[in-house]
Amino acid sequence: MFDVESTFEVPRVERPSRREFEERFLFPQRPVIVCGAMEGWPAREQWTNDYLKEKVGARTVRPSQAHAGVHLYDPKKRINDQSPPMKLAEYIDLLAGGTISDGQLYVTQLPIKTALPELWPDVRFPAFVDKGKYGAVSLWFGPGKNLTPLHYDAANNLLTQIRGRKQLILCPPREITRVYPFPFTYVGNHISRVNVASPDLTQFPAWAQADRALIELDPGEMLFIPTYWWHAVWGVDQNMSISYWGWPRPANLLQHPRQTARGLRSMVHVGHLVAASMVQRVARRA
Repeated sequence: MFDVESTFEVPRVERPSRREFEERFLFPQRPVIVCGAMEGWPAREQWTNDYLKEKVGARTVRPSQAHAGVHLYDPKKRINDQSPPMKLAEYIDLLAGGTISDGQLYVTQLPIKTALPELWPDVRFPAFVDKGKYGAVSLWFGPGKNLTPLHYDAANNLLTQIRGRKQLILCPPREITRVYPFPFTYVGNHISRVNVASPDLTQFPAWAQADRALIELDPGEMLFIPTYWWHAVWGVDQNMSISYWGWPRPANLLQHPRQTARGLRSMVHVGHLVAASMVQRVARRA
């Protein structure tokens, strides 16, 4: 787990209306934890291991392999270190048996609608968002002790916790110089070089002064991560999440020209593809 102290707090709200969410958080691009908005969701109530094995156990997945629990493609070449294909039922059995409890093998960014279509009828959208503006809905399924390094997305992200807990570090976009991103020419230029789980302050001294919030997300809670906000994610225990990536407004992209320029250099995340055409249109208008 992360051993850091927060320098600011992320508010928690209970089932906001669309107007409240948009005016207080989406438009001004402020993170928020939403509670109580996933009640009655089939994914929360039905997605047990047995249910998943019955519905999609025959589907093939290629979990990312971990290096000391860290899941990261080569930031220079965009090469994913994936395991050989396996049936989802096999992966679930490995999780249930504790075989990969040390952070190995993490199912990341699996597009539910196309890769697990049998589960798509179970997926719900939060009542406070415009469903038409969310272009990618992906599943994350891990054993615990799985770490996604500090990075940002070129899209708004609603991270919804289906089971288990996740701990996150969240930093504002303005902290770009204090988080030491990979060079501009790298396809992974949206990723920090700081290992936030065990930072080397001799090599990265400014990290100690970076504004950050430490958040724990429990089952049934959502975290709104605005465009370009840095975030690192630690799976506390066996965990499952759904990410909803949404189109950012052009004005929000233009507020952060350094990140937008980096995005134009290379559309790096699979999840970033939902924002690629938007970023390109913004660049043409600028």
